[in-house]
Amino acid sequence: MRFFDRFGWGREDGRRKAAAKELAGDLAAAVDLYLEADLPDEAARVLLLRADAEPTPERRIAFCAAAARIAQSDTLLTSARRRKALLGYDVLVSRGASVMRSEVLTVARELEDAGEMERAAEAYAMAGDQEAEARALTAAGAIDKLEERLRVSLSEARSQRDRGAVLARIGDFDRVAERRAALEEAGRWLATNQDEQVADAARSIHARLLTGPVVDLDIGGTSRRYALGDELTIGRGDATIVIPSRAISRVHVRLRRNPRGDVELEDLGTRNGTTLAGARLSGPLIIHGEVRLVLGGEVPCRILPLEHDVCELELAGTSLIAPLGELSVGPWKLRYERAEPTSFVVLRTPPGAPPAFMGAYHLAAEVELCRGDTVGLARDGEPIVRVLAGTATANFGSGQARFQ
Repeated sequence: MRFFDRFGWGREDGRRKAAAKELAGDLAAAVDLYLEADLPDEAARVLLLRADAEPTPERRIAFCAAAARIAQSDTLLTSARRRKALLGYDVLVSRGASVMRSEVLTVARELEDAGEMERAAEAYAMAGDQEAEARALTAAGAIDKLEERLRVSLSEARSQRDRGAVLARIGDFDRVAERRAALEEAGRWLATNQDEQVADAARSIHARLLTGPVVDLDIGGTSRRYALGDELTIGRGDATIVIPSRAISRVHVRLRRNPRGDVELEDLGTRNGTTLAGARLSGPLIIHGEVRLVLGGEVPCRILPLEHDVCELELAGTSLIAPLGELSVGPWKLRYERAEPTSFVVLRTPPGAPPAFMGAYHLAAEVELCRGDTVGLARDGEPIVRVLAGTATANFGSGQARFQ
């Protein structure tokens, strides 16, 4: 140490030089000179001044952190830490959902250490740390906020418990193929709660739900396409089976059973008509055996009654089975049920018929099928009916099949 420094003359000289730089606006040089003169508190004070001059909160935080590292007086140290913590909180609020939880907790602890208890409580709330939030509110003496937080916590806990019960019931209904009940359960909850978890569960069921009327099934090892329902329509628009041909009308013909149970086909007053052996149909055609028709003078159509009260329909090179009523599937019945806002393909177990099983689950008398379902006569037994995983119609929402 130099002789004059021993008596403080060097420090005073350094102070004067640093003060001159500070007055001249050269704050960076002033900080260095104050540190050389062994005046860390003065350097910390100038660093806080530099923080005030910075345009971005991140830079201000950096200068406050530097001031906190070198400050020796409790007043300056507390001020630097407090300002850094408050700036950090402002940054968290501005960044919103993009901030990481670990960053939020760091700022919350800094606020708590700086004595900013209410802000610390808000930061802990952002991080989801309810215990730390309550601790900070207690330290702040914010009794009203603490009571409100406890009330909200109880409400959230109750809501989470209720949500868990709803999700469990939806899952239970889905496992035993009671999809209508599952969607109703979700609908009741969502009517009064904005809940993505329950909404996701409902969307998952809707994505797999067999809405018909055209479905692909494997029954007894034979895979076929089926058009379910009491009637079947063919047209280029609002029909069960859509043919993209301008020669036919939007709804051209209808196939159904008449009151006597006979299968009949009717042209619905179309412009280009429907012909059988060159003759245009003028009324309902009762189908007792194979018939070959031409729709709109352009589209060939073959209809063949089969055993078990179903018809085979061949159209544009594609064939499907139309039961025109319930479809017998082993000892059970399958039907198309139109409903709002969706439709269902329902598997029904008639009175006296053996029960249906899906895997290890005994099914109710009526269940709603989804893609990928397999149904058998015994628990974990060989499936009698399989809903093919890829089963879907071209216009899935309206249940139409499109033939090219």
